[in-house]
Amino acid sequence: MTQRSFTYLVSGDNDRLWGITVDNVGEYCVPPEYDCYPPLVGHPEDYYFDVEKGRVMDNYQLIYITQGRGWYYESPDRRILLSRGSMLIIPPYTWHSYYPDKKTGWQEYWIGIRGPHIDNRYENGFFCRDKIVHEIGLQEQVIGYYKEAIDIALSEKSGYQQVLAAIANSILAYTLYYDSNALHARTITDDKMDRARSIMREKFLSDITPEQVAEAINMSYSWFRKTFKKYTNMSPAHYITSLKLQKAKALLFNSTMSVKEIAFYLNYEDAAYFSSIFKKYIGLSPSEYRSNCTECSLKADG
Repeated sequence: MTQRSFTYLVSGDNDRLWGITVDNVGEYCVPPEYDCYPPLVGHPEDYYFDVEKGRVMDNYQLIYITQGRGWYYESPDRRILLSRGSMLIIPPYTWHSYYPDKKTGWQEYWIGIRGPHIDNRYENGFFCRDKIVHEIGLQEQVIGYYKEAIDIALSEKSGYQQVLAAIANSILAYTLYYDSNALHARTITDDKMDRARSIMREKFLSDITPEQVAEAINMSYSWFRKTFKKYTNMSPAHYITSLKLQKAKALLFNSTMSVKEIAFYLNYEDAAYFSSIFKKYIGLSPSEYRSNCTECSLKADG
């Protein structure tokens, strides 16, 4: 079954004065042996495309592949292999097509943007229309930016377009940085640790265990735990807990879900246990945290 989370956004005249506006943002997990790509439901009609016919968009699309592999077609008869760590930056009015390999599926993140600031990046030579695919590797902070953008977009709070614009700009900057430096000095262990963090970010809501992560990257659990802690200064279990608490804070601030509903959403069967974990790491109970956020928001609005 495919898993997806995305939203399509609107922007006003004031937002456009900022220089970059965001049209859409999301993530999409396509399993191996998927039925069809792209999905037949859930997207506005303008975003559907036939893989064989391709499509042309009127905005910039920043598409990041973090699992699996597939192909990008820059013309009907020329394709480029995409693998884990491929970033596509597709300028407007550029014919293109892409799809995941049936054998592997893939995980993709995307953000669609427009505006004079991104136009200037191309006019001043930072990016080139002839180079669509940037091999930046699996970068945790880039995945984190996409995740943050999705959370902010779904809340649509006042000023969200400006925050999304800043996130999109950061993704562009990191793409340029990693692509320019090529990171040839990276080791197999570096790649495995990035892969582990990516798996945990993408699977923490499914209650994945550190042992399962170690198996996925072909490392013994004892060696994985020791190495992961060396790289991140925390154990894999602590890292997964931190991801859950980060999501919990976003839900407490941006949603009306009850503490019990949030606990269940995060795969905590006991709401009291979730509350104790939250207070241990955050210093406040979930209810106290939500109350403080509400008070701060009211003061800011006032």
